[in-house]
Amino acid sequence: MDEPTQIGRYHVVGHLASGGMAEILLGKLFGPSGFERPVVIKRILPHLVRNAELRSMFLDEARVVARIQHPNVVHVQELGESDDELFMVMEYLEGESVLSLLRRSLSKHEMVPAALAAHIVAQSCAGLHAAHELTDAAGEPLGLVHRDVSPSNVFVTYAGAVKLLDFGIAKFAERKTDTEAGTLKGKFAYMSPEQCLAAPLDRRSDVFSLGIVLFEMVSARRLFARENSLLTMKAITEQSIPSLAKVAPHCPAGIAAVCDRALQRQPEDRYQTAAEMRRALLEAMRDASFHEVPDEALAGLMSGLFPDRIEQKQDLLRRVVAGSEITQLPGADVDSSVELPTVGVSQLSHTSALALPARRRRKSLWVAAVLLVGGGIGAVLAFQGAEPEPPPVAASEPVVPETASVRIRSNPAGAQVAIDGVRRGVTPFELDVPRSDVESSFTLTLDGHESVTRAFVPDQDGRWELALPALAEVEAETTSDPTTETGAPPPRSMRHSVMMRTPRMHESAAPMGMADTSMDSPFRRFN
Repeated sequence: MDEPTQIGRYHVVGHLASGGMAEILLGKLFGPSGFERPVVIKRILPHLVRNAELRSMFLDEARVVARIQHPNVVHVQELGESDDELFMVMEYLEGESVLSLLRRSLSKHEMVPAALAAHIVAQSCAGLHAAHELTDAAGEPLGLVHRDVSPSNVFVTYAGAVKLLDFGIAKFAERKTDTEAGTLKGKFAYMSPEQCLAAPLDRRSDVFSLGIVLFEMVSARRLFARENSLLTMKAITEQSIPSLAKVAPHCPAGIAAVCDRALQRQPEDRYQTAAEMRRALLEAMRDASFHEVPDEALAGLMSGLFPDRIEQKQDLLRRVVAGSEITQLPGADVDSSVELPTVGVSQLSHTSALALPARRRRKSLWVAAVLLVGGGIGAVLAFQGAEPEPPPVAASEPVVPETASVRIRSNPAGAQVAIDGVRRGVTPFELDVPRSDVESSFTLTLDGHESVTRAFVPDQDGRWELALPALAEVEAETTSDPTTETGAPPPRSMRHSVMMRTPRMHESAAPMGMADTSMDSPFRRFN
């Protein structure tokens, strides 16, 4: 399904990303005397626009985000409705998510300096505190909780600014729609213990999530990610939480202590506000003798890691302003095939790669990363099993995961992905969709290659590896094999795509050519 060329007063340039209920488009606003400005347009997916509950959720998000006026929160410029399109318009940011920052660092055998990780989280704390402090017209607190603080929702611009994104599932007092009892919202690996148990939430839940983000940025390891959502929640609610100092010995003690306190399982033992956590991080940075200007240092880190992306986006903006045709947009994320290792999982295979000396971009920022070589490996390995397991947290009502993760890779990459006829992005592709027992399907299309369609039931996370045969190869093998019209097996090239039933989020994809034929769908049902 093609994107519209116009939404309200905005010209649509192209598609950036898709989610379960909305998609993100790059747009352009025209003004007097040749004024032009790029914007980001978030609109409800066309097939959902008449869903009253989803419309209400979308309007709730727009209402609350528009009221947060803070430099560390993405700015919403307009909420509009035109020709059955419900959309909000946000500022266009040139940069990358923290998730992309971590993946690119790992792919280059580098680590994000602990001081800069602390700075990014401190800036996130500032934006989050502004959201937590929102009040209604009478001055009463809204009790807003973001509920989806994660590396993909913290954004770093190439100029070194930090922005908090996506309040789509935030909880607050005026919200017209909210989660039903016994269900969850948010990314499982970044939930607080009380969020996993579907217990009442307050701002301290977001503090725990920020602690996870800080831990993963400094250590370059996933903290709670497990083979599936249930094991992930068990790790969050029951298993011992490692100290950052033990997993990342290079981390300054003050920063590690802040992270450890944010990750206390009981809310009363954490920082009580994001502002309190921010003050602790700033003090820890001073104690660690971090004397550089943080914004400048962060901009230097970004320019060193993403020169290709910076050039692509600058060229894109030049073409947008010039009115040139845009045939392809840079993907929302980079290095999506790179998976961070999980704490306690395959430590030997990953530590050696991370311990390689980093490039000398800014010497004072990278000394700590180099210290990981040698003693760091032993400390990480010695940690496993060293601490006793705490008593299990008492279980609350059973929780029901709301979404399933759909992850698709193709060979070659860059194929268009359409789910139930609606174009959602390009491979490598990842999307959370509402869990359902109703069969859906996706189709991959790529110029010069045979299209591939697969049916699936989104009742559990699933992942596919699909090879797209070149059209010339398909035609050649079809014409040279006359048995294909007599009921014999089709040519090898037409049987080359495979399905993988491998929901392990921390593992790399299995090699092409290996198929699990035990089930028609890569989603496994729970009985």
